[in-house]
Amino acid sequence: MIKRVTATVLLIIALVALFVASEALYSPTGAQTPNKVGLVVRFSDTEVFTTCVDYEPGLTGEGVLDQAGLSLAREIYGGLGAAICKIEDVGCDYPQQDCFCQCTGKPPCEYWAYYHLEPQQNEWVYSGMGASWHSVQPGDVEGWAWGSGDAGGSEVEPPLFTFEELCLPPTPPVVDFTADPRNLTSGQCSVLRWTVQNAEVVVLDGEGVRAEDSRYVCPPQTETYELRVLNAAGEFAYQATINVIHPTATPWPSATPTTAPTATSRPPSAPAPPAQTPTIQPSPTNSPSPSSPTATPSASVSSTVVAMLIQPTPPSAAEELSEPPDQPGTQDANSEAEDEETVGLSRILLLLGVSAGTVGFGAIVFVAIVVMLIAIYLQARSQFADHQSSER
Repeated sequence: MIKRVTATVLLIIALVALFVASEALYSPTGAQTPNKVGLVVRFSDTEVFTTCVDYEPGLTGEGVLDQAGLSLAREIYGGLGAAICKIEDVGCDYPQQDCFCQCTGKPPCEYWAYYHLEPQQNEWVYSGMGASWHSVQPGDVEGWAWGSGDAGGSEVEPPLFTFEELCLPPTPPVVDFTADPRNLTSGQCSVLRWTVQNAEVVVLDGEGVRAEDSRYVCPPQTETYELRVLNAAGEFAYQATINVIHPTATPWPSATPTTAPTATSRPPSAPAPPAQTPTIQPSPTNSPSPSSPTATPSASVSSTVVAMLIQPTPPSAAEELSEPPDQPGTQDANSEAEDEETVGLSRILLLLGVSAGTVGFGAIVFVAIVVMLIAIYLQARSQFADHQSSER
C-alpha cells in the first residue's frame, strides 16, 4: 500500500514538473527576457507612450510608472494605496484639484483607467485593484488610458502592443527589391518589383507605396531607384540600379582618298661658275719672275681674237691711190690680197674655234660653229670672186 502511495506521489510530481516546463517553453514571455516589463500609456487618440522597463522583485504597477520616468500626481489612501490622478500633463492637478476632478458630477467621468495585458488572449483586462497593490511579473504588460468611465470600467483602452513588440529588440524589415532587367539599351523598359515585411512605411523615390507592388519604368539613362522602409527598428534604404547603354552607330568603311603622285622636280644643278673675263694687258718685255702670275694661254688667245675682231687694220689711203683700177698689176695685187685675206680669215676661224672651246662650249657646238663659219667664208669668197669677175 505504501509503495502504491509513493508511486502515485512521484507520478504527480513528474506531471507537475512536465507542466511547468511546458508552460515555460510555450509561454509567450518564456525565458527570452525574464527581467523586462512592458508599459503602454494612452494620453489621447493621437498621443501614445510605450516603453519597456527592467523588472525588480516586488515591482508594482505604480512602480512601473516610476521606472518609466513619467511625472505623476497621486493621492495616498492609507492602506488602500495610491490613486493616480495625473500622468505628465494629463489628469487632475492634485493637490490643487481633487484627484478625480472630472468625476465630481454624475457618471460617467474621465480618469486614468488601469489595465493588464492578458497574453493568452492578447487583450486588455481592466484592473479591479489599485496599482499600488498589483504585483508585476517579468513579461507582463501594463496599460493606462485617460478617458470616460465609471467604477466598473472604462470606455477607453490603451492601444494593443505585445510584450515582444515592446521589449524585444526591433528587427529590421525583410525587403526584396529588384529590377528586371537591370541592363537596358536606350529606349527599352524594365520592371521594379518589391516585397516588404515587418514595415510601417514604404516609400519609393519620395512616394508612398504599398508593401508589395511593382512599377514599369523606362529610364532614358542609367538611374538608381531607392526604396525606403521604416519600422520600429529604424529607417532602412534599399537601391536598385538600371544601367542604360546608348548604342553607337558603326561607320561604314570609306575609301581612303589617294593623292596622285606628282612629278618630283630635279634639284637644280649647281650653276656653272662664271667665266673669268680676261683683261688685255701688254706683254712684258722681260720674262716674268717666278713669283709674278702669268696669263693663261686661253686668255692670251681670246685677247688676241677680240683685238683682231674689234680693231681691224684698214688699208691706208696711199695704197688705195698707188694702185689705180684696171691696171695690169692689179690682178696680181688682188690675188695676193685674196691670199692674205684667206689666210687672215683662216686664222680668225681657228682662233674663234679655239676661243669657243676654251670658254666652255661643247665639242658639238664647236664643230657646228666651225662648219657654219667655213660655209659663210666659202659663200663670201664665191661672191667676192664673182664680183671680181664681173668687174673685169
